Amino acid sequence: MTEKIKKTDDVHNFVRDAYSKIAVANSSCCGSKNVCGGVENPEKFANELGYTDAELASLPDDANMGLSCGNPTALAALKPGEVVLDLGSGGGFDVFIAAEKVGSSGKSIGVDMTHEMLMKARKNIGQFTQHTGLNNVEFLLGEIEHLPLPDNSIDVVISNCVVNLSPRKQQVWKEIFRVLKPGGRAAISDLALLKPLPENIVESVTALVGCVAGAVLITDTEAMIKEAGFTDFKFDNKSTFIDKMEQWNDPLYCAIIEMLPQGEKLSNYITSLEVSVSKPCCCPKGKIDEQIQELIAIGASVTAHCQPCFTYHLAKAKELGLSESDIKAAVAVGESLQRGAGAAMHKHVRESLGNAIQASSCCRPEEPQKSCCGKNE
Repeated sequence: MTEKIKKTDDVHNFVRDAYSKIAVANSSCCGSKNVCGGVENPEKFANELGYTDAELASLPDDANMGLSCGNPTALAALKPGEVVLDLGSGGGFDVFIAAEKVGSSGKSIGVDMTHEMLMKARKNIGQFTQHTGLNNVEFLLGEIEHLPLPDNSIDVVISNCVVNLSPRKQQVWKEIFRVLKPGGRAAISDLALLKPLPENIVESVTALVGCVAGAVLITDTEAMIKEAGFTDFKFDNKSTFIDKMEQWNDPLYCAIIEMLPQGEKLSNYITSLEVSVSKPCCCPKGKIDEQIQELIAIGASVTAHCQPCFTYHLAKAKELGLSESDIKAAVAVGESLQRGAGAAMHKHVRESLGNAIQASSCCRPEEPQKSCCGKNE
């Protein structure tokens, strides 16, 4: 595959065509099992990525096509009852694993733009249900830049080596933000650049389909995440992944490596990146977020000198995961209000009773910072 990418609009067509062939043949154009890694033994490769034998055992026979560069279902720490969405779900590999984790009270949804992949995934549902007894999986045809789902409808978004294939990555991150519920999270495994690629690789269809040419710098990913509206995110750079991938001797990756400048290796340019993001919580109308309530209560406890109240609300705040800096800020507000109320009362008393109060008070006007008990006001 030596064809060059001529414009952004070509990308979807190239990717859809390549992955359609993979779905039909269950192998890459280079004859290996994995377009992104060249895995001839998908089960062994999945184990390398942290998937357990138990997770793989209940999968339909051809769901694991070796198209991974990470383990987003583990990264997401899925819980029973959650609604999960997999972007670029392929044959359903991560969708089926996620379905078992969320259980019968949850739901696992896959979106893919390739008709052949979608048909393969839907065909796999029957075998999955037979193995697990679960009927909580759905596959939708659609582009990850335009997800066929309503706003605020998903608890967790996952994706495995797919976002790099999109020519409009900023739009993908905006869509992730849109469909997540307030407080929802995303776990994305993808390939990212450590430094810019040589121009001949950027223009290569082989490198695009191999999940290399479409990768962007980690700093660019961070900028897109922030632009989409996320404020809470974390990156985990799995730098050893690419070196391991080179050991699989995949013809597709061999072709990409041959394009590199002499003396360079692929891991000098590319890394496997795990991205965790959370959508900010929004308080329901007429209600105050529970964390904010506890911060208010802490400040009020300090102002009211109520030790039992402070002890209770401090413990509750820690239980809710509030940071030490947030708690200290609430205490500071309470102390400030306490000083302000005391100062206002002293002024009111002095104005009401005149200088007589100064003669009988143990606190001298020139020392307003000291109370009768010797404590700072």
